[in-house]
Amino acid sequence: MSDSHDDWINLEKAVTIANERGCTHLLFAGDLIAPTGISILGKFKGEVKFVWGNNEGERVGLTRKMDASEKIELCGDVYEDTIGEVRVFMTHKPRIAELAAKSDEFDLCIHGHTHAFRNEEVNGAILMNPGGIKGSNSSFAIFDLETREVQQIAL
Repeated sequence: MSDSHDDWINLEKAVTIANERGCTHLLFAGDLIAPTGISILGKFKGEVKFVWGNNEGERVGLTRKMDASEKIELCGDVYEDTIGEVRVFMTHKPRIAELAAKSDEFDLCIHGHTHAFRNEEVNGAILMNPGGIKGSNSSFAIFDLETREVQQIAL
């Protein structure tokens, strides 16, 4: 998920759908904006990883709420880890994710920022933007760790 920009209704819908679909990890690629969204992300049943966007309006409040959460991890500007067998890279900025996809170090590279869904193969890696939670064409994406398929979920 990415770019909710204070659209708490759509963020709530997205978290509910992710829970209903049995997702185990929620990766948020920035621009949540305000601490109110942390309580909504906290409703996700699995782990939540969060990277900063360029429009986080209340970083101190966001940081405090994430620090108080047992399931939401603030990862700074970049998240890198392996989930299952998938090497994951996430940042808010598209260009940085594009470079990571070209590096041969990752299987899945996620970015936000543009609010536009993206699902491309770059040098064997999946380069993906889940789309923006806010807006008329709002969406997020579900990535299947086994099949490595990306599904866009329209809100």
